[in-house]
Amino acid sequence: MKKRPTINDIAAECGVSLSTVSLVLNNNPRISEKTRLKVLAAVEKYQYQPNTQARALASRSSRSLSVIVPQLNHVFADIYFGEIVSGIYDAACEAEYKVMLDIANDKFVSSQEYINLMKSRRADAMLFIASSISDDYLKVFETARYPFLLVNHFFPDSSLNYITLDYEDSAMQASDHLVNLGHRVIGVIAGTNTYTGLQFRDTFIDHCVGKGLKRKDITAVDGGRDWSQEDGYRAAEQLLAAHPKITAIMAGNDRMAVGAMSYVHSRKLKVPGDVSVIGVDDIPTARFSNPPLTTIQHPLYELGRLACEQVLAMFRNDIERYQEVVPVKLVIRESTGPVNKDRL
Repeated sequence: MKKRPTINDIAAECGVSLSTVSLVLNNNPRISEKTRLKVLAAVEKYQYQPNTQARALASRSSRSLSVIVPQLNHVFADIYFGEIVSGIYDAACEAEYKVMLDIANDKFVSSQEYINLMKSRRADAMLFIASSISDDYLKVFETARYPFLLVNHFFPDSSLNYITLDYEDSAMQASDHLVNLGHRVIGVIAGTNTYTGLQFRDTFIDHCVGKGLKRKDITAVDGGRDWSQEDGYRAAEQLLAAHPKITAIMAGNDRMAVGAMSYVHSRKLKVPGDVSVIGVDDIPTARFSNPPLTTIQHPLYELGRLACEQVLAMFRNDIERYQEVVPVKLVIRESTGPVNKDRL
């Protein structure tokens, strides 16, 4: 039996995103005439017809989007979550959707509110931002066919839909930068409660070793559950106690990097004169830290916008699977410099 064409086929044929195809099918004026004609030609070629069941569901839309964040200390004051949620909110408003924000606390999980929201049709779709390794309960969405998307997280060997930043490339760009500056004894602060954190840590270490560093000269410590400045301060203390000759610290996010710099300063050491420090995310604080922080720029706001557009496209159409990795780039500032040979 011939497989019915899907919106994925149309997007692949045209070399555009799923959201672009969806916008064309919904006559959105944001799309250029050239792109619109290309998509419509592919629709005709494949004889694609939107899933009528999905369309029927859309006609009963609640016009609400559920956004879930993990239970962390001061999560709503965290610029990381704020940037992603802002992107989601702006895209939702443009689509004339309201956003329902919840924390995945014990009650939310034990009552299975994450699935009840969808069953009761109080939400058309759900986004879960930065879930953790322990959130296996979310795998129910592999078989429960509701529009659901993990944002900046994934589960290995899972068919769950996700969109995440490129943590492997983040780690490799950071490794290249520090190794090219001559650093050979490096400390790593990484969150180990997420698969992205583990992927970042392991890729960074493997890439350093691949560039000739000795594995014993790369010391990794856990950045804690909250990935906070306090966690970074504590982790840097652990690193320098375990390996006093460390000349560079790689932190899994900017907040921990700022905390690490604070500890280095408390030891009367200079950044980057004695210890270079590099972070991840490029939150606004990174530009105004002392010194300004070298970091891997993660487009958090854009990630939120794209996540919202794609999960609503899932609701309107018959997307079978969506897994996307978003590019990142290195931003060099003043917190990294050549290795201080006196510390070798």
